[in-house]
Amino acid sequence: MNDGKVGAPFEYSHTYIQFLAFLKIGFKIAYRTVQGIVRGLSDYIRIEEMHITHLRRRILKIKPSVASVNIDDDDKPITLVVDASGLTLTKKGDYIEQRWIRKRKEFVKLHIAVDAKSEKIVSFRVTKGNVHDSKKLGPMIKEVAEEYDIDKVYGDRAHDNRKSFNLLDDLNIEPAISIRKNASTKARGCPSRRDEVLLIRKQGYDGWKQLKDGGRRWIAEIVFSSIKRVLGEDLLSKKFKAQKVEAGLKVMVYNKFMSL
Repeated sequence: MNDGKVGAPFEYSHTYIQFLAFLKIGFKIAYRTVQGIVRGLSDYIRIEEMHITHLRRRILKIKPSVASVNIDDDDKPITLVVDASGLTLTKKGDYIEQRWIRKRKEFVKLHIAVDAKSEKIVSFRVTKGNVHDSKKLGPMIKEVAEEYDIDKVYGDRAHDNRKSFNLLDDLNIEPAISIRKNASTKARGCPSRRDEVLLIRKQGYDGWKQLKDGGRRWIAEIVFSSIKRVLGEDLLSKKFKAQKVEAGLKVMVYNKFMSL
């Protein structure tokens, strides 16, 4: 289409760039390999090859999002499961890391909010490994609450703090967050957390889990397991900006698989 065109050439469409990005993430391959695949496909279908530098630049401009995910909620309130897990920045084995490098292993943390019914990710954040899990619970819950009614939120002990409980109370969401064993029964500005502590003291932890259907919290673990087994738990990118895009694309590809 650019042959003989006067002025600036046409740009590759966003959907085409996203297709190439999904190729890269789905098959865990380098940019140059993607270029080679496109070159081979061009012999059979109308598909345009682009220079590797242009390809990389366009993929890194993608802003991964789950805004268009369809969870088939039928206008019913949804239940969320929140969790976080690390994505490694190297393919070296743990033995090599411990034996020779002698420094703390670096990783990027992926925070997710999963719809318990469809097991699709409805919100996510990508941070450095030293960011605490509870820091991103609030932004994810607020983002999802703008589009869906939420009836309950599951989380592990990493999300046990008064700020999280107060947020859920303000949004009229039932908390199902594991409480630390040494939790105080004093409110200290958070009556909803105190109520959960008293409930655990009364029912016992096993009774509380049965009452709250605590087994659903493992849905997030299943999602992380699926992402890491199919798409890999390591990131090929070197800079954090590119790592955020790569991790976000893993989330988008996972949701695509779940929509099939």
